[in-house]
Amino acid sequence: SNECAFTMDAHDDRIWALDLEDGLLVTGGADSRLKMFRDTTKELELQVREEEEQNILKEQKLANHLRFKEYGQALDIALDMDKPRQVLKVLVAMVENDLSNGKDALVTLKSHVTNWAMTRVSQILKYCREWNTRARNSHISMLTVKAIVTSFAADELALVDGLADILSGIAPYAERHFERIDKLHANSYLIDFALLTMGNLDGDNDEYLEWEKSSKLVLPPKVIDGRVQIGGKDIVGFREAESEDEDSTSDSDVLTVGESDSEDSSEDS
Repeated sequence: SNECAFTMDAHDDRIWALDLEDGLLVTGGADSRLKMFRDTTKELELQVREEEEQNILKEQKLANHLRFKEYGQALDIALDMDKPRQVLKVLVAMVENDLSNGKDALVTLKSHVTNWAMTRVSQILKYCREWNTRARNSHISMLTVKAIVTSFAADELALVDGLADILSGIAPYAERHFERIDKLHANSYLIDFALLTMGNLDGDNDEYLEWEKSSKLVLPPKVIDGRVQIGGKDIVGFREAESEDEDSTSDSDVLTVGESDSEDSSEDS
């Protein structure tokens, strides 16, 4: 095919002699060296085929362990195969199984984390760094990091080479996810407000009344005490009670903040 399939660097100068005998390739060069090469193509192909067969068997064992909820064996196989996607799948199934049984999400995970060597801890944290870059995988990533930092002492983790760099890659994305969750939690109260308004319009609704009794709505405070911003200035220590005492008898008084157009026109005239 007139294409180079393989290159071997064995001599430092030109090759002047080449011979093939008993499956060995012998070369002699101007650098006064003789090199012997043996064809290992079949052995390499056989090794690759065996590795593929082993991977197929491990994947089948992994699927069987997940099916029978044997998460410890499944996690060990996925880590030995060095497949982050399979590890993520096992961890998600492990946490969901604990939550469905009314347990804490870290019960089973912590029982496996305590048996890990530091090399495996470093491997898992590298996976968490990659998972944490995506919002949908951030929850399981943070749970795994929490299980690790609460199962090992800080001085033990500090001895792991490269762990500081791994955690420095996790922290920025974790802060972004926490900010996103805070905004989502704050915006979720709009649903309570919408349901409250719909309930008032609907009239008598037993289901809504039961939901209202069991729900904790966020309502504005009855007494305002703190900073109030008016016209770009902060008024400190403003109280609603004080504002009611001042001219509370007169309903027709008008409070004007800043300059009005009417005053400007009267002064010009």
